Amino acid sequence: MSEGMAVKIGIMAAGSLMFGILVASRSRREAGKDDYGYRPRYLGYVSGAVLPAAVLTWGILSFLWYGSRAAAQALISVCFGIFLHISMYYILLLLFLPFFRERISARACAMLWMIPNYLYLTEMGGMEVPEPALVLRAPERLVWGVFAVWLLGFAGVLGWSILSHLRFRRQILSTAREVTDPAVLAIWEEELKNANFIDPWFRLVTSPAVSSPLSIGLLRHAARVVLPERPYSAEDLRLIFRHELIHIGREDSWSKFFLVFCTAMCWFHPFMWKAMRKSAEDLELSCDETVLTGADEDTRRRYAGLILETAGDGRGFTTCLSAAASSLRYRLKNIVRPPRTYSGAMTVGLIFFLLSMSCGYVALAYGGGMGADIFFGKREPSACSLAYVDNVDSTLYTPLACMDETAFYEYLSSMELRELTGNYGFEEKGRKIAFRWDTPDGSFSAILSDDMMRLVPFGERAEPKLYYLPEKTDWEYLDMILEPAS
Repeated sequence: MSEGMAVKIGIMAAGSLMFGILVASRSRREAGKDDYGYRPRYLGYVSGAVLPAAVLTWGILSFLWYGSRAAAQALISVCFGIFLHISMYYILLLLFLPFFRERISARACAMLWMIPNYLYLTEMGGMEVPEPALVLRAPERLVWGVFAVWLLGFAGVLGWSILSHLRFRRQILSTAREVTDPAVLAIWEEELKNANFIDPWFRLVTSPAVSSPLSIGLLRHAARVVLPERPYSAEDLRLIFRHELIHIGREDSWSKFFLVFCTAMCWFHPFMWKAMRKSAEDLELSCDETVLTGADEDTRRRYAGLILETAGDGRGFTTCLSAAASSLRYRLKNIVRPPRTYSGAMTVGLIFFLLSMSCGYVALAYGGGMGADIFFGKREPSACSLAYVDNVDSTLYTPLACMDETAFYEYLSSMELRELTGNYGFEEKGRKIAFRWDTPDGSFSAILSDDMMRLVPFGERAEPKLYYLPEKTDWEYLDMILEPAS
C-alpha cells in the first residue's frame, strides 16, 4: 500500500468515526440526555449546502483562473465522478432502505441520504486514488454534446425548483401576519425554551394560503414558521411547534435543497426522482421520531390524528407537517407502533467510509489528440530540446541518458492521448519516467506510466492535465534509447 493511500484511508476512517459519533451525540442531545449549552437542542447532521457550494466554487475559480474551456473540462471531470457515485449510491440505498428502516433509527436513515454531501472531499489533494480500475472511452464531440444537454437539464431542473420555491414562498407570506394570540404565543415561547432557541432568527406567522403547518426559508432572515388560520388545541400546538422547530434546528430546508440539487445533477436518471421522494419521507420520519421521544400512547395517537387530518402542500424547500399520500400509511404505523431500532451510528460511519473509498475508480477518457500536437505543436525536432529524463521509483528520481533524442521525440509525437477525468496519484503504478522538454512555445514536464500521463505545462496559470494512453507505453523501445546515466 502506498503512503498516499494509507493517508486517505486514515482520513476517511477518521471521517467515518466522526459521522458515527455525530449520530450518537445528536441522538443523546435530542433525547435531553446531554447539556445543550448555548446552542439549540436540535442541530443539523450534515449541511445541505456543502456539495453545491463546492461545485459552484470549482466552476467559478476554474473559469477565472484557466478560462471557459478549462472550466468546462474541470466541471466535466468533477460532475462525472459525482454523478456516477450519487446515481449508484442512491440506487443501492433505495434497494436496502426497507432493511435499514427496520433496524436503525429514522435519524440515521435520514443521515444516509445526506452522506454524498461530502463527496467533494474526494477531489481534494491527497484524496486521489492511484489509478482508475475502469476507463470509459468516448468521442470528444459526444462528450461535449452530452455535457451541453446535461447542463441545460441541470439548470432547468434546479432553476425551476428554486423559482417554484420562491413563488410558493411569496404566495404564502404575501398574506401572512404575525401571530398575536397570547395563548398561542405562550405555548410557542414554551417550546422555544424547550428547544433551547435563546435568540431565534425565525418568526411565527399565520397565513390563509396554507392548510398545514410548515416552515419555509433557506436563509436565516427569511425563515418563518407558518400556521393555517384555524384553531388548534394546546396539545396540538405543542406537537406542531416541536415538529417545526426540529426541522428548523436541523436545517432540513437545506437538506431538501441538497436532494433537489442531486436530482438536478441526475435529472435523466429515473431512480433519482424516486430517491428524492423517499428521502423526504425519511426527513419527516426522523422528525416524527424525535417529536415522540418518550411520548405515551395517547400522545402518539393524537399526533397521528393531527397528521391524518392535515392536508398540506409541501412544494419547494419547505418542511410540512402533513404526510404525502404515498407515505401516509407507513408514517402513521411508525408513529403508533414505533419499531425497535438501534441508533445506526456505526452503520452511518461505515457507509460513509465505503462511499468515500470507492470514489475515483471509474474514469472517462475523451478528446486529446496526438503527442505531436499536444507536446510540440508539430514543430521539428531541431526546434525542441530535452532538458532531462529520470526514472521514477516511488519518490526517488534516477537520471537517465537519452541515446537518441530524435527517436524519443518521434515516439512521444506518435502517442495517442485522451484527456482523463478524475484525480489520480500514480503512487502504486508500475514503471514511470519523468521528463521535461523545452520548446519555442515554452517548456513542459510530464510523468509517463504504463497507460497514463500527467502533463504539466510551464508558465503562468499552467493547468496540469491527465491523459489516458489507449496504446500502452512501449517500455522495450524506450529501453533502447534511454539508459542509466553514468
